[in-house]
Amino acid sequence: MKDGILQVGQIGCGAFAAAQDMRNFERNPRLTCTWCCDVDRDRAAALAEKHGVPHVTVDYRDVVADPDVDFIKVATTHEVHLPIIEAAAAAGKHVFCEKPLALDEREALLIIRAVRRSGIKLCVDFNRRRAPALQALRKQWAAQRENPRHQPWRYVETVRGPFPEEEQTHLLVRVQDETASYRLAHMDPLKGGGMLMGETVHWLDLSCWLYAPRVPVQIEAWGSRRFSHGVHLTFSGGDTSTILFHCGGTFDYPKELYEVTCKGALLRSEHFVENRYYGIPGLDRELFPLQRDPLPEVGREGGVSGYLAKWQARVKGLTNAKQGFSSLNADKGWEAMLDGFADAIVRDTDSPCDEIAGFVATYLAQLAIQSLETRQALPIPVDRITPSVL
Repeated sequence: MKDGILQVGQIGCGAFAAAQDMRNFERNPRLTCTWCCDVDRDRAAALAEKHGVPHVTVDYRDVVADPDVDFIKVATTHEVHLPIIEAAAAAGKHVFCEKPLALDEREALLIIRAVRRSGIKLCVDFNRRRAPALQALRKQWAAQRENPRHQPWRYVETVRGPFPEEEQTHLLVRVQDETASYRLAHMDPLKGGGMLMGETVHWLDLSCWLYAPRVPVQIEAWGSRRFSHGVHLTFSGGDTSTILFHCGGTFDYPKELYEVTCKGALLRSEHFVENRYYGIPGLDRELFPLQRDPLPEVGREGGVSGYLAKWQARVKGLTNAKQGFSSLNADKGWEAMLDGFADAIVRDTDSPCDEIAGFVATYLAQLAIQSLETRQALPIPVDRITPSVL
């Protein structure tokens, strides 16, 4: 670290690096990017020139060999995460890795070993953990679970105590998307592993984060590992999570919906811009600003209606456009996760989403693929999700 600034090496200079990583580095006063590395040198050079990054290479080993680099950001295709992380760990560099951490259980275990033997910190970019809307949803759910509050009109049974099912929580995650979101590399089983491995790991991790310290004990999945599918998780104590991912939706409506039902309440978060709380006295609506808003004068009321107004203005007049609206971003927690990892490095505290969390999400996705292929619900042995890697 030079003059209190962490030096970052960017490995992988594709669409995500351009849309998020480089912008987020620039917005964080504790970070500066000093390397752009990509197998396509022209792509790395173009990104470096745009953002004033001094060094360009096609070999990730050049980045990890630089003694001034404090941590690397891995935004490559998924199949090369392991060798890059092992090299970084051997060089004593911290690692901030895009999801999924690995494409299978064995790769993830080898990453855990590399991290533990070297003593570096690793963060997996399961950014939704740090999204302000979902942080708020979790806080309100935890409060309702511990001290239930009800509307005065609600009937509360007094003749009997609650059945176990009435004490449990259910999380529903609905993701409707368009296939234009994803490149062919995402569907390649050798590079991306399909949407279940490449995207649904987000919501598998989010479910584990919400219910911690409870652990998942059973998983059942259906559909296609490549595109549309569903996953149902049961946690110790009986809490459940259902994830529904479909590729046949529309960008005309926000992609993600989260609903938590618990002890006479419904807590609803829509696309990170608006939370609604039903059945809890004194709670109604919370609004959250966008991460980036190119149209601040449009949709000033905020929330879902404001987002949709901005969306319509952003795409007006476009024809067959894939990226013309990419600067309209809800706050899904990318910047907060990056800042949390920088803080962990500077203060020598725990990573906001460590290698074990990354392993668990990969393992659950692998089990989900096995479940949908065999059409069976599968147990999740506790010794498999709490690995004792040396």
